[in-house]
Amino acid sequence: MLKAEAPRVFTELVMYARRHFLIKEELDMLRRGRLSNKESTALLLFAIFLESNEEDLIYVMMQEGAPEVLRQLTREHPSLGRKFPILTAFTTSF
Repeated sequence: MLKAEAPRVFTELVMYARRHFLIKEELDMLRRGRLSNKESTALLLFAIFLESNEEDLIYVMMQEGAPEVLRQLTREHPSLGRKFPILTAFTTSF
């Protein structure tokens, strides 16, 4: 509504909303339980987020329950722990 009055605030709001939506959608896909190429891409994306050590992204992952989703997946598919050791480390640290 007042985008012209505060363009930086609006831009930042949109950026954070997109991040949150992306992480939520990827975790929802992983919660469905299948492991196809799409899900593998989501795991790679989360591994990249963790490697970047970007606090905002990790915070959103925490808010959306990523540690529990990833913990369950690594339990069900032990090979994921070998492919994505950073995800295993993330799930055990929280």
